[in-house]
Amino acid sequence: MDNKTVLITGMHGFIGRHLAAALREAFHGVRVEGVDRAGRHESPDCRGLDLLEPECAVRVIGGVRPDYIFHLAGVVYSKDLRELYRGNVETTVNILDAVKKAGLPARVVVAGSAAEYGDVSSEDLPISEKLVPNPASPYGVSKVWQTTVARYYAQTGVDTVVGRLFNVIGQGAPEGLSIGAFAGQLKKIRRGDLPPELSVGNLKPRRDFIDVVDACRGLAAIAEKGRSGEIYNICSGSSVSMESVLGMMIEASGLEVRVAIDPARFKGADAGDVRGSSAKISSETGWQPSVPLLSSIAAMVGGF
Repeated sequence: MDNKTVLITGMHGFIGRHLAAALREAFHGVRVEGVDRAGRHESPDCRGLDLLEPECAVRVIGGVRPDYIFHLAGVVYSKDLRELYRGNVETTVNILDAVKKAGLPARVVVAGSAAEYGDVSSEDLPISEKLVPNPASPYGVSKVWQTTVARYYAQTGVDTVVGRLFNVIGQGAPEGLSIGAFAGQLKKIRRGDLPPELSVGNLKPRRDFIDVVDACRGLAAIAEKGRSGEIYNICSGSSVSMESVLGMMIEASGLEVRVAIDPARFKGADAGDVRGSSAKISSETGWQPSVPLLSSIAAMVGGF
């Protein structure tokens, strides 16, 4: 990716801003430009556009003429299928259609999600990319649609790969994520804005956590070495219970807090164990996760 032009949609989101920094550090002469929602985080290297408007996608693709596109923009925190469809599927159609119309040989990396797999039986663990998706949430459904769109465009000649991200954590994780919510509450307790009590949902599920730095390295790896039309899990290959992770976070914070289970925080569909296989991405690109879970947790809570 040295001396290439990269476009990141959703560049000022949690993963997007880490990816922009990682690419600038790893590749010589790389030019990184971004797109975010209109009126939000606009800067000389990040323009505000509505990617739901096809002409906006055409304009930015034609203007930047990127060699690589990382499509990270989308809707996460919603249960409305129409909103999720528009934010995750229509924007993907518009980006890929704009690349096709421009005739660019750009490699497009679409960020998928472990939510596409849904609740997986123990016999199917660790999850490989061959497992048929069975999403158990509206978000997961929309990401399956998005992946299907990406693979369709790959068949029509648009160079597209999908990176299925598992549970991404690290510095700046949003409070919409359980881990981010834990970190946010701990921060408020440290400041004295909350009493020393953490309100949490179901802590029994086990999740495959991947540090945001490793996630960005994985996305860059499939951008450079992945096969067009393929799906790659970006995961650690092991799972840890939410209860254990919360305990690590409390210990890292140095705070004495009480944990209170709040039934209102339970999710309707909460898969018991989600653990991916990274064999495919490792064998085809050489990528492997390198950031220990405790280091990710320290980055989240150590700066309070």
